Amino acid sequence: MNTINKKVPNLSNRKATYIFLFLFVIPYLFALVLIGTCYNALLVHTGSWWRTIVGALIGAVLLMLVKITVERPLKILGKYTTMRFIHLSIRFFMLEKAKWWKLSFNFILDFILAGIATWAVRHVFTHAFITGTMVGWLILIMFISILLGSYLDFDLMSIAPLAKHKILNKK
Repeated sequence: MNTINKKVPNLSNRKATYIFLFLFVIPYLFALVLIGTCYNALLVHTGSWWRTIVGALIGAVLLMLVKITVERPLKILGKYTTMRFIHLSIRFFMLEKAKWWKLSFNFILDFILAGIATWAVRHVFTHAFITGTMVGWLILIMFISILLGSYLDFDLMSIAPLAKHKILNKK
């Protein structure tokens, strides 16, 4: 018998929004900027469209791999929230049992966004800043964001949130 569905954790819509923002939205956006930064830092002549397309292709593959790692927390969050936007977003980014057209659309979206990020980083920031400390700042922001999202509801995101309650109730 599945005991996870017996007790639903208390999760307000506001808390769900913050968790979704800190665990997925901010890291996803900063991963895009990180891809653009790393690609522009590695190549000296990044100004051609061909090289931007190659950077976007590599970035899209990396983003697909990152999405696979965050599926479990997103699935748990989607299970316990009532916000329609979060449900739709999570369903869109779930790749585990996705059909080919959904995988393709996700990849094309990641490709376009990674290309825009590669182009934008090159035109917004100086090359000295891109090759200097920008990567460290991006990783720090992503780390803090994930830390805040995890802190907001650790019990909900743990692997066996009810196992702890069962052990405490037996004592």
